Amino acid sequence: MRGLVKFDSGQGNVELRDVPAPALGPGQILIDVAAVAICGTDRLAIEGGHDHGRVPRVLGHEVSGVISAIAPDVDSDLAVGDRVTVETDAYLCHTCAYCRREEYNRCPHRLGIGTTADGGLADQLVMPALAVHKLPDNVSLLAGALTEPLAVSVHAVIEQSPVLAGEVVVVIGPGAIGQLCAQVALAAGATVVMVGRSRHTDQLALAQRMGVTHVVDSETTDVAAYVKGLTDGYGAHTVFECSGGSGVLEGVMPLLRRGGRIVLLAFFRTPPAVDVARLLNHELELVGSRGKRASSYRTALRLMAQGQVDVEAIVGATLPLDEWEKGIELVGRGVKVVLEVRPQ
Repeated sequence: MRGLVKFDSGQGNVELRDVPAPALGPGQILIDVAAVAICGTDRLAIEGGHDHGRVPRVLGHEVSGVISAIAPDVDSDLAVGDRVTVETDAYLCHTCAYCRREEYNRCPHRLGIGTTADGGLADQLVMPALAVHKLPDNVSLLAGALTEPLAVSVHAVIEQSPVLAGEVVVVIGPGAIGQLCAQVALAAGATVVMVGRSRHTDQLALAQRMGVTHVVDSETTDVAAYVKGLTDGYGAHTVFECSGGSGVLEGVMPLLRRGGRIVLLAFFRTPPAVDVARLLNHELELVGSRGKRASSYRTALRLMAQGQVDVEAIVGATLPLDEWEKGIELVGRGVKVVLEVRPQ
């Protein structure tokens, strides 16, 4: 079968290869992959980042597909032919305190598809049954491939934040994760301010079409003054930092009210500086939000099924797997790309 393989560490060293088909083991489900969305971490791996990951390995972790086989020992309502999406946990210990609380993203023994285990940019993928979720009937396979980034956003906005109904929140970075965070925050009842730069005109316009009434170009508008104008001078309840841009975090604290919260989703290539004195004196909270949990997936699928979030709206291009290089180039330009492994 075909697989997009990172065959050695360093820049490049990626090609579409013939790879062995995965063997179905105890407790596992075999999936015919339909679509895989390309993440910034996939691009980073191709550029030489994530060299801590296993090589060789198949890339890709935002996956949808159709079940083709189920191990005999699996006790599940899933059936061959079901359309599914998957969590990214290829292995969990299931014995640590985190696993027992379904905090799988914190398991110290976890292996993740596309990084420390083979991923989904291949014709087939085998996954633990616990990590497989049936798609609602009204959710397409294309949308199913976006369940993972939506679950990441659910974890940040709902599970790592207090109740946001009636509050003003700021989302910095109008990329895929930022757009989905904004949609989840709207579904949670918040007023959302989306912040980008002058080069993000199209992304800011997309946010408006998706219901964000306040979009701000930080290069032409004083964001802090804008936010204070919406909040009687107090500042935002929460800022979701989704850009990872150099110098961005340093400018976040003036956007917040006293007792406000910063939730970090993005990875920073350059370590940011934090004004600890302001953090302390204004009783601000600085919260990391890493990945997602099983509960994040369940909520994400409900939001899609109920039409409260439109993940297909953020897809800028769909390409066949053979055109993965074009897809990576588009991702570098800020386009969310889905590679179709099998025709849908």
